[in-house]
Amino acid sequence: MANPIYGQNKADDALDDARKSFTSRVHLMDTAASSMDISGETEGDKVVVVTAAMADGTYLRLPEATTSNAGMHIRVVLGIAVADDFAVGCVTSNLIGGATAVGDTNEAAGAAASCIGDVGDTFKSIRFNLDTEAAAGGTGGTVMDFYYTGQANLIVYSGNLISEIDAPTLTGHMVTTVVTS
Repeated sequence: MANPIYGQNKADDALDDARKSFTSRVHLMDTAASSMDISGETEGDKVVVVTAAMADGTYLRLPEATTSNAGMHIRVVLGIAVADDFAVGCVTSNLIGGATAVGDTNEAAGAAASCIGDVGDTFKSIRFNLDTEAAAGGTGGTVMDFYYTGQANLIVYSGNLISEIDAPTLTGHMVTTVVTS
């Protein structure tokens, strides 16, 4: 909001615009039974912080990769362990890249695992499940980065996962299942 007294603090509009810009970049998933759809986002850097133990079947739907959203970066941070099956992904775009996970083995460094996805794998989503070694059982501190390169239907994924599972395998972390609302 502009300063009502003319001529004083002419930066008010710029500061207000900057605040609005910042708040549109940060999204909170703070209700366990609610999914989030940010597929309408088209530009800039976004951060999604998950602060609720996501319930079975919940998801975060990402924007599809297009030639016009090159340079977009979405970071998803788990601030708490997922409660059950939680997905992050899209419908038509393929996820390539990979992730590494470290198991907790009674809250100390445990087994490690990795997964890699190539274009031919047609992976559409990332899955977490607290009950399975294959789906990593993501917990607080897990960070997922999604990079939009400007190539249609191709998103580069990089995950640094902390697992609630003692010995995660990640064999079911990247899957071809689409994320839809």
